[in-house]
This record gives sequence, structure tokens and C-alpha cells, in this order.
Amino acid sequence: MANFTRQYNFSPKGFNPLFWHVLQALLDPSIRFIKVEGGSSAAKTYSICQALLIAGFQHEYSTMVFRAQLVDILDSVYSTFKMAKDGMELDYYIPQQNLFKGKDGKSDIRFRGLDDDENIKGIAKFNFIYFNEWNQCEEYVWDQAKLRLRGLPNQKFICDWNPVSSKLWQYENDIDTQEWTDLPLSIEGREFSGLDPEYSFKRTNKAKDTIWIKVTYRDNYWVVGRPWGGGNIDTHALENFEVLRLKKPNLYRIYANGERGIIRTGGEFWKQFDEVKHVRKIEVAPTTIHLSCDQNANPYVTVGAWQYVNKNIRQINEFPCRNPDNNAIKAAKRVIKWLDSIDYKDVLYVYGDPSGNSQNTIDENNLSWYDKFISTLQEAGYSVFRRIGKSHPEVARSAEFVNDIYENEYDGYSITIGDNCPVSIDDYISVKEDKDGAMLKTKVKDKVTGQTYEPFGHFSDAKRYFICKILEKEFTAYKTRKSNVWMV
Repeated sequence: MANFTRQYNFSPKGFNPLFWHVLQALLDPSIRFIKVEGGSSAAKTYSICQALLIAGFQHEYSTMVFRAQLVDILDSVYSTFKMAKDGMELDYYIPQQNLFKGKDGKSDIRFRGLDDDENIKGIAKFNFIYFNEWNQCEEYVWDQAKLRLRGLPNQKFICDWNPVSSKLWQYENDIDTQEWTDLPLSIEGREFSGLDPEYSFKRTNKAKDTIWIKVTYRDNYWVVGRPWGGGNIDTHALENFEVLRLKKPNLYRIYANGERGIIRTGGEFWKQFDEVKHVRKIEVAPTTIHLSCDQNANPYVTVGAWQYVNKNIRQINEFPCRNPDNNAIKAAKRVIKWLDSIDYKDVLYVYGDPSGNSQNTIDENNLSWYDKFISTLQEAGYSVFRRIGKSHPEVARSAEFVNDIYENEYDGYSITIGDNCPVSIDDYISVKEDKDGAMLKTKVKDKVTGQTYEPFGHFSDAKRYFICKILEKEFTAYKTRKSNVWMV
């Protein structure tokens, strides 16, 4: 850690709880990464700016600030730094173009855009690298930055972002690949450092080199007021959140509660799926488990676990099996590990894409995808029954059938999705309807591997295969009834 060089006396009343947590992590040499996510009006950027300004002033630390586009910096993070500086009456920094110049030239804060790949190359001389709106950063840029920050003590990365989707690479390839342990929400000896206990958290990874914090507007004293009085109660912001809660619960979940989600833009395939109404915590019932699969290898092999209890169709787990687990045998082993963990002793039923029944001429025994998947389950001691249809259920009509269950509980049936299935939930929200009522499956290209794949629709297909098969008689009657109505 740099030698302490300057004193600055400031009132704790000018800071939200997040500031104290970020400042503590900035001054801790064992911490390499500080990751802050949260909803709207949580003052994430403002609190981080305050902490970086103070740490730079007191300890001669320099900072590089990145945002996706250079053109956006002046009116966003640069402006926030200036507000924070002025609010603390800290005249040590002199604002210049894309630079906050320290008066002694030792604690500069520079601003660059990620739209020029060359900008990432000159970061080795900085103590702190701040990625504002980290969700807009490409993964390959992040990988390059981690390789280039070296040579000085206490160098670290600070990131903030809104959780607009659980499919962000930041979750899939970074945060969700690690084990996390909760940390105290207050800093010992620091009054008013407590984060909101209901919606916020502070965690560290197994390596103890990362701090991950989530905050919401409830942690912003200039929205909800200070607990000891003062601050500001922003009635307009609070009223807007209440309107979202009542009329747009998905937006409320993301922007008020800081939960992972995805923004609806219209044209959804599952029109009647409501993540507030149909998603909740589900306990595994003491009854049969059904597995529904989609064998596409990219972006993952899809396995959804379902149960059928008193006309309630429940998705109790999900297995998006990404590389290297994106084949039949390894996907089955993922499922087996979970089944063993819940001490499951009953039989299994397997559903899925009928094309997976085709024999594989590459395999020496001509085994199909399902042959391998099921035999792996059987080798683990489970009795498995195959319930894969001979043909695909008609896409538009099956969507209509499932949407009718979602909206009207058709024929007394209902559907519930477990809140432990975020990839499935994102899929159900994100997949769009094509002009003929079918599922629109756009393709994207992975910039690293060069592979083209469909990012959405796999768990949606697995859901259709399962529901239309387990309710085969009802689905047939539904199609007949709809056809007769159309003919009349």
C-alpha cells in the first residue's frame, strides 16, 4: 500500500453506506477485484467516485476510468466525478479534458473509451482501473485488461453495472463460476455503514481476492433519507418505483430491487408468462421427476427438471450444460450429481427433441444422443422411461396451449417456474414470436470461438416438449377445439 500522505477531515453525513465498503476494499492489498451491481438510484457510481477521489488524494493512487464509448464519458461518469469532488469540497483535483489532474501530478484520474482497443494497453502504470457500466464491456477486453495490470502494489479493478440480464457474460463466465460467502453488511467501528439487509448483499469469493456488492435505492440516503435524520426523501423517485411495482413488475424487479432480469421489448413468444406471477421458490416434492432435453451443444445442452403435482406443472431445476459439459454423458452426470444430493430414489421420465432419437453414425455403437443420456442415468442406478414424441409438437399451437395455461389455467392446470432457474426464466422472457406464430430463433456469432448459435429458445423448446407430452390428451383436445372454432 502507498504511504499515507495527506489528511482530509470529512463528515460521515456526506456518504452512503456503499462508500465505506468500497473505500475499505480499495485500501486492502489482498483485494484485486471490487464488483458493484444494483438497481437504479442506488448511487453506485457516485459512491465509487467519492471513494476513488479520497483514496487518490490520501494515498497518491492513480485511476483509469473506462466506459464503452468515449463520447459518453463527459455527460456520465466524468460529470459524476465532478459532482462528487464538488460535494466533498475537494479542490486537490483540477478538471481537464478527459482528466482530473492531481495538483502534485501523482494521483491523476484519466478517462478513456473502450471503442479504441489501443486504450487498454496503457494501464500498467495505474493503481485502479474502473469499468463504469461493466455490462457494456466485451469479455475479450476484460481478459486483456487483467493481463496488463501489473507492476505496482495494490493494483485492482473496480466495476459497476445494472443487472439487466442474467445472461451477461459477467455472470455466466465470471461471477457464477465462483463460490461466494456472505460478509457482514456493516463495517465494524464505522457507524451508518450498514447496507439494506433485505435486498443488498456483500460477498467474497473462495480466493478472498474479490468483493461483490449489491445495492438498491434503499441504500441511497438521498432517496430514502438518512436513518438518523436529514439527507433527502425523494418522493418523486419513490412514487415512480411504486408505479413500476404495480404496473411493470419486471422493471421493478430489475431497477428497484436490483435483481437479474431482462427488459421486455414486445413480441414475446410466451406472451402470458409473468415472472412475478409464475416464478417462486419451489421445494422438490416427494414424487416423480421428469427431465426434458434439447440436445443442441451451443450455447449449452439443455436439461430442465419438472414435477407434476395436483395439476400444477413445476420446473424445479435447470441444467444449462455449457462446454465442456455440453454432451449427453456429461449432461447426464450433472443431473445425477443433483439427484444424489436430494437423495432421489424414484423413477425418471425423459422427454425432449425427437431429432435426438436419431442414431449417430459417428458413434461406434450407433447410439443416439438419448441412448447415451439415458444409459448414463441407468448406470447410476436409476430406472428411466423414455417419453420422447415421434414428432415435434406444432410450434404455434403448442405456444397457444401453454400460454392459455399461464393466463387462464386452462382445464385447471397451472405452471410454476422455480426461482432457481434464472437461465430458463430469461429464455422465457427473451424468445420472440415469428410472424407466423412460430418461435423466432435469431443466430449470433461467438467472437472468440467463431461458432454461430441460437442464444434463446432452448429451454422454451424443452418446456413445450414436456408439457405437450405429459398433457398429450389435453393438447390434442385443445387443438381440435381450436380448429372447430376456427371452422365455425
